[in-house]
Amino acid sequence: MLARIIEGIDRRWQAYAARRRVARSTVLVHGAGRVDLAEGEVGVVCLMRDAAYFVGPFIAHHRALGVRHIVIIDNGSRDDTVTIAAGFDGVTVLRNTLPAKRYEVLLRNQAARVFRGGWVLFADGDEMFELPLGGTLAQLTAYLNARGFSAMVAQMLDLFSPRPYGAGKGLAYEQAIAEADRYSLGQVMSVPYHDREHIGFSWYLEGNTGDVALKIGGVRAEVFGEACFLSKHSLLRNRSGAQLMTHPHCSSGVKVADVTGLLRHYKLAGDYLARDRASVAAGTWDHAEDAKRLAAAQGGDAFAISPATPQVYRGTAALVDQGFLQASDAYRRFIGSET
Repeated sequence: MLARIIEGIDRRWQAYAARRRVARSTVLVHGAGRVDLAEGEVGVVCLMRDAAYFVGPFIAHHRALGVRHIVIIDNGSRDDTVTIAAGFDGVTVLRNTLPAKRYEVLLRNQAARVFRGGWVLFADGDEMFELPLGGTLAQLTAYLNARGFSAMVAQMLDLFSPRPYGAGKGLAYEQAIAEADRYSLGQVMSVPYHDREHIGFSWYLEGNTGDVALKIGGVRAEVFGEACFLSKHSLLRNRSGAQLMTHPHCSSGVKVADVTGLLRHYKLAGDYLARDRASVAAGTWDHAEDAKRLAAAQGGDAFAISPATPQVYRGTAALVDQGFLQASDAYRRFIGSET
């Protein structure tokens, strides 16, 4: 008993020390240090490093979607990530060079503290958030607020180009996005929200309420052998009581909505193998997914991503019809979509 008490005290002390370390080493580089969001407004948080390829279109997309402000936490970029981000209105840039593989959750939460109130959308630099069944961001948050939800799950959909790797590796990101119009659900598995067998971090979800299906697998599992968890608690109400990010894929103490969003995921856009080589060389992550892609992508420039059942991306409504996304009847009525 005494040993467990001592272990618990030590664990809490280490967590406290880590939070202080992250807070003290975070520097405001550009923009507002505090942004007050109205009840229905959304702020975006994104952790980036050497993301000059992604950052401009990422900011432009989410600003056009209607987000109020974007916080980029730069993890020690050596390229033009910060310069590009600072060229946009409504953007804050923080810098923290502590290793993301150890401090990822704390780094994202540090950036989220810029916001007061409203909703926070967590997204990676190679992700583009999309609304289920269209509508507007204001409609979505109005629905979530009206129903008392404090979190919405988003599903990552890996989009890719059917052309050989060599034909796309030199494309600018905007053009790469236009060409990456294929996806596959052939190896996507749906699991219940509280499925302890398949969800390795299920204990973080125990205090949450909600009944949406979570997704595992996808084209990266099929083609590269990655262990992909595709669901994230991406959109979160920013108020006391909820722990905004307790794991890279989830939050705790939340009421999960009966509708899911989409994260168009472009990890496989442009020269993705060069990015993987750089990531492996730097030891950026411990999960080894970048190494798996390098090992599986045989044939050099002739390599092509070829799942068994590719489909052309036609928007979120088709994904709802296919069961990859969910949209309750109540949500459909609220936004005026009865389809």
